[in-house]
Amino acid sequence: MSRLKKLGLLNREGMTAFNAGKVDDAMFQLIQADRIARDLKSPLHEAKVRNNIGLVHQVTGKTDEALACFRLAAHSAVKGAGEGTQLHKIIVRNLTRLEQVTEGRAA
Repeated sequence: MSRLKKLGLLNREGMTAFNAGKVDDAMFQLIQADRIARDLKSPLHEAKVRNNIGLVHQVTGKTDEALACFRLAAHSAVKGAGEGTQLHKIIVRNLTRLEQVTEGRAA
């Protein structure tokens, strides 16, 4: 299996585990996918995986980690395809929502 296919499989399986409530399994698979994306120097794949890692962190209450992941994902999405792409919009929406929730708690 090519590394790119393995990356895609790990990302999909990670999100399947996440949706099934298996957070530890999800994080393990997503971290493996992230390593492959970085090794391949593929900013768009990094953005997709980092966004998913951010979602896992967000659900587990690790807000700072989630914010960092969303910011890294947004940067990678812009680096890979520019601003305004569908992927970039999704990531920015996730980041903005979490920032608003975080600011609401601080107020």
